[in-house]
Amino acid sequence: MRVARFSSIASRLLLASALLLPLFLGLTGFFLDRAFENSLEVAERSRLRGHVNLLMSVAEPDSKNSRIVGLRLPVTLSEADFEHPNSGLYGYVFDSQEKAVWHSNSAALNKPPKYNSIAKSDTPGKMLFSTKTLDNQLHFIARYTVNWEDARGNPTPFHFVVVHSAQEYQAELKAYRNELWRWLGAAGIFLLIAQTLILRWGLRPLGKLAQALKAMQSGDTSNIEGEHPKELQKIVNNLNQVLEREQALRLRYRNSLADLAHSLKTPLAVLQSKLVDGGASDGELQQIASEQVARMNQVVTYQLQRAVSSQQKGTFRRTRIEPIAQRLFSAMQKVYAQKRMEQELDLAPNSIVAGDEQDVMELLGNLLENAFKYGNKQVRMRSQVTGNFLQIDIEDDGPGVPEDQTERILERGQRLDTSIPGQGIGLTVAAEIVRSYEGNISIHRSELGGACFSVTLPILPSSD
Repeated sequence: MRVARFSSIASRLLLASALLLPLFLGLTGFFLDRAFENSLEVAERSRLRGHVNLLMSVAEPDSKNSRIVGLRLPVTLSEADFEHPNSGLYGYVFDSQEKAVWHSNSAALNKPPKYNSIAKSDTPGKMLFSTKTLDNQLHFIARYTVNWEDARGNPTPFHFVVVHSAQEYQAELKAYRNELWRWLGAAGIFLLIAQTLILRWGLRPLGKLAQALKAMQSGDTSNIEGEHPKELQKIVNNLNQVLEREQALRLRYRNSLADLAHSLKTPLAVLQSKLVDGGASDGELQQIASEQVARMNQVVTYQLQRAVSSQQKGTFRRTRIEPIAQRLFSAMQKVYAQKRMEQELDLAPNSIVAGDEQDVMELLGNLLENAFKYGNKQVRMRSQVTGNFLQIDIEDDGPGVPEDQTERILERGQRLDTSIPGQGIGLTVAAEIVRSYEGNISIHRSELGGACFSVTLPILPSSD
């Protein structure tokens, strides 16, 4: 079996972080480096501008015959770096012929650079900056061209040039870069460790959910218990709903099998009574067997349908009560022939309910079987129309049902008299069918002395 790579959520997130974090930190370092380098260049230009302004402020024209022939500058300058030889800061003044007419004491040991090598063009009155490699070293250069007018107004150009070595700039930039990448690397490692801990803490609810699922799988709980974060709580709620539906479905299958077995009891009892009695002719026995086998086939089909689908509310099928009641009375008379029960069927003219015929037969069959089973000598079925409902009363003259047991007896598997064989299913099935059609079932004392099961079902108005 092929194992998928990075199947863990934590490993995927850590891998994504390990790939994206260096990229993010690299871009951050690049922009910070550019910003710092630009700030150094701005500071360097500001210093060079100050040095050029210093030279121009101390320069005095040297005139001859009212014409300027040169400039005089002090022997020493206030800026110490202009006085120390090879200090890295050098000042020059070039005349209109681009010849060096003055240099600072710091440049005494150096050969003056050619002006045309450091200045391709000039703009009088404008400070210009550039970089140039001199003696295999990078230098910053600032130059300013001044047109000095003599007494007659004739301009004489002079070029003030300040050259500063970039060693200090490069050293400062290198030190900054070393610190920057060192700290960014440390920050990256710290962020990876912190994200690992955050992931473990953030994904801990998933481990808790896995434990809850394991507990449910082992049978310790019937659903997923515990409090979970709101992002997972919706999933937990949906899973619990699925589990509840699955459990309800399994329960319905079990109940349907029990209902099927219970529903087959009556047709089998009819066949058994005729076979044991032996008084029926072959033709009569064949007819009874054919009827009961057809009934059992209907029961099996009906119960299978109920097992896979719930009852439909608001059905528009119309079922007449009278033919069903007559068939059931005939069958019960054969099953309980030894009791010689008196039967009374008193139905209203329009005893028609809005329900499936198989449901109505299952409902009335269970109630009548209960009446025949527990009645002594008399069973009665009556009906009356009340508004949009049909009320059906099935009574017997048996021991009845105590008032405090009328609700419990409708629960699956509950029986009051355990001396008579049974599973306690019939009344539950009847109650479920009644509730599926939004009807009502109640139990009270009958005028015959036993129990009276009163069922109320909705009816449909006649198409006439």
